[in-house]
Parts: sequence; C-alpha cells; structure tokens
Amino acid sequence: MRKGEIWAYKPPTHQARERTVLLLSSDGVNESDRPWLIGTELLEQDPQDILGVALDSRFWVSTLFLTRLYRGWLIEQISEIDQVTLEQVDIALRAALDL
Repeated sequence: MRKGEIWAYKPPTHQARERTVLLLSSDGVNESDRPWLIGTELLEQDPQDILGVALDSRFWVSTLFLTRLYRGWLIEQISEIDQVTLEQVDIALRAALDL
C-alpha cells in the first residue's frame, strides 16, 4: 500500500456501505504493521471549497474530511493518482492543517 492509491473500503457490518477512499498516510505508515491508516473518502461532486482537489473528471477530494481507515477493510486497489495530483492534494492538506 502506498500514499496516493485509491481503494474500495468496506467495513464488515450490514449497515456500512462500500466507499472509495484515497490513502493519505505516509508510505512508512502504510508499509508498517499498523492496523490503522489515514485517508479520505472520494466525493462524486465538487466540494466547492478551496481545500478540494479534482482527481479526475469523476472524483474529488476534500482535505477537510480526513479519516482513519482500518487496513483489513481495504478490499481492492482500484487505481492510483498521478504525482502532479498527489502534490496538489499535499498542498491542500498542508493548508488545511497549517503545516
């Protein structure tokens, strides 16, 4: 698992829906044995926010909607964003978190 990968994510409860998420935690965290990673759910609409980033013509990220992701519930890697888009997400994250 690497930062910038897009995954299908499904907690095992009957009430939980499958979501599409982007991994945002560092590769050091992603490659470790830690059970929890950091990411965000992909949005299908423009969040109309300066901290939002378009990934492609279908998905958006809002860097205000960070969440913990349990590694065991990541069910399938779907895609990966390119380096230019990942840098735009990083810039938005730094702005959102004042880093």
